[in-house]
Amino acid sequence: MFSKYLDKYNDTLIFLILIPFINTINYHLTYTNIRWDWYTYTTYLIDTAQGYVAWWIIRVIIRFLDRRLPYDKALMKRLFLQLLLTNIFAQGFIILATVVINEIFGDHPLPIKFYTYNLFIFFIWILVINGIYIGMYFYDQWLKTQSLREKDKKLRLHGFEVQLGKTVETIPFESISAFYVDDGATYLKTKENKNFVLDNSLNKIMPLLPQELFYRLNRKFILHRDLIKNYSRDINGKLSVSIYQTKNLPDKIIVSRTIAPDFKRWVSITSHD
Repeated sequence: MFSKYLDKYNDTLIFLILIPFINTINYHLTYTNIRWDWYTYTTYLIDTAQGYVAWWIIRVIIRFLDRRLPYDKALMKRLFLQLLLTNIFAQGFIILATVVINEIFGDHPLPIKFYTYNLFIFFIWILVINGIYIGMYFYDQWLKTQSLREKDKKLRLHGFEVQLGKTVETIPFESISAFYVDDGATYLKTKENKNFVLDNSLNKIMPLLPQELFYRLNRKFILHRDLIKNYSRDINGKLSVSIYQTKNLPDKIIVSRTIAPDFKRWVSITSHD
């Protein structure tokens, strides 16, 4: 996932406003007496520019990790690496830039306070920025979950429409046991063993079904959760799924190795136990 939530929530606008605000707070935390003269204005602008660059470094690292180690793949490892790398590179840039600027324009070495107190403040702000991005991600996931729930709720209310001559019949999802392909034709099978020929392929049918009720096991079968009895390991990481005896359907259906982990999660989540 290439950080879609970053673009969606316009983080650039947020931090264009936030960085000067953070720098203002830093000034009041660092200096007891602030002189409003050219020196203060100049150092404030330099520090703000450094803040923008440090934020951009953090953003680049987060986008890189989104591609290589998404949150949903290994959450704790991702959080640890994100906090570690953003602090190392952002703090490293701030130290290097400050030392170089001080060498060019300063009259004396940087005070020890910069390497203790100031860097500790920068560390806290880097944690805050990370927290904002992490919050963006989980908020985006929550919105997607809510959207899927609403979609599933609407689907369950309507059922699946079947064309019967010139009329359309709506079959409740709880009455459907499977969708399957046989001899090039696509069928809907009800729990009463009625078959309906459909015009659409399984690829087009699956998005119209509640995800908590139906799962596509392979290119030939979409099954209702209630039709699945159990599953066991097959050769080469595949799964052998046993289903309750149903006319026109096999007793066992093979699930490929690539789909197997997702299928097991779906069975666990939708279990009636």
